[in-house]
Amino acid sequence: MAEKVRLTDAQVRNAALPVDKTELMIWDADVSGFGLRVRAASKSFIVTYRPAGGGRTVPMKRIKLGSIETLGSVREARRLALATLGVVAAGGDPLEERREANRRDGATVGALLERYDTHLERRGYVTRTDVMSLLRRRLRKFSRRELADVKGWEFAELIETLDHASGGSAGATFRSRCNTFLNWCAFEARVIDANPLAGFRRRRDTRVERVAKATRGRALSDAELAAVWHAADPATSFGRLLRFLILTGCRRNEGARLQWDMIDRDAGRIDLPATFTKQARGHTVYIPPLLDDLLESCPIDARGPQWVFPAQRTGGPMSGWSKIMDPGDLRTQGGTTGRSPGFVRTCGVDFTMHDLRRTFRTGLSRLGVDRELAELALGHAREDLEARYNRDDAEAALREVFAAWAAHVRDLPPAD
Repeated sequence: MAEKVRLTDAQVRNAALPVDKTELMIWDADVSGFGLRVRAASKSFIVTYRPAGGGRTVPMKRIKLGSIETLGSVREARRLALATLGVVAAGGDPLEERREANRRDGATVGALLERYDTHLERRGYVTRTDVMSLLRRRLRKFSRRELADVKGWEFAELIETLDHASGGSAGATFRSRCNTFLNWCAFEARVIDANPLAGFRRRRDTRVERVAKATRGRALSDAELAAVWHAADPATSFGRLLRFLILTGCRRNEGARLQWDMIDRDAGRIDLPATFTKQARGHTVYIPPLLDDLLESCPIDARGPQWVFPAQRTGGPMSGWSKIMDPGDLRTQGGTTGRSPGFVRTCGVDFTMHDLRRTFRTGLSRLGVDRELAELALGHAREDLEARYNRDDAEAALREVFAAWAAHVRDLPPAD
């Protein structure tokens, strides 16, 4: 080891790296193993030690105490070095303890959700924002715990609570999303030995529950559709989005994340790429005049110029649907300041945004549109449908389908 000196703040401040070296060590004369490490872009305090009981046959270990900026003074660094050496004398291994602490920090539910978010983003997962929002919200109480310590019964209890509060839908959705996340933790991140939800099955539905599921969701009547259409204010981004969904039958997130480079107004078409749609295949929406007028009215938001229907508050993709729709009118209840009601109360129609997709499909049937063409217009294309319609004939027919539906919506009388 190099010659020792009693480290002072002035020595630390003036220490310089020789031009022919990449690292310089200056050891303290007062505390054995404590020293200053000088590198080209940094100065930091370190301490070296041998684990207790190892003797000289055990290699020396070196642990960084902190940079000169974070520790502030030699006195503080020397105090920390003595505490570290005290841990060694008591039989501990500070470097291994730090590594274990870092491992545990990286294995918490919160940290793993951040890694999972990055994983989904790298894969271009279309509904990543919604999936991660749900997982972070539902798993918030576990965020600081190591995932391996969260037991299967705790996940099951959470699912049961969600089922009880929602009639089964929230629990099922969370179970599906969480199960996929836990499989990633087990088989890709490898931070747990097994998925704690593996083998978990919901109880078998009763006949009443099966009937309720079969009837969940509906198509709006013409009077209800007219009320929604006229309540959807075209001066707002949300109002324009709703009208877009009514005219196209697109899914909520397909509209909310629609980008201008997917739209060719000159050719009268919107091409949703395969990576954008739920069915993982491209889908084309043809633009009738009413939809073209809607797109013409959409301003460009400088905060997110790529989005057709940006969120008013952030300029990014729109989200927060439960608060926007607010079917229970919770926004106007409680609190000290009044809030505007959700859209369900505003329009007077109790519906979900996915009901607009059902309405589009049902409406095409009511207009006498061929079943196969209606499925193609909705994006439910199958190989046998594509084989039945060659590309040119399908385009011409689908343009007529979208035009007929837009004309029907346009002619709906305003609600009384």
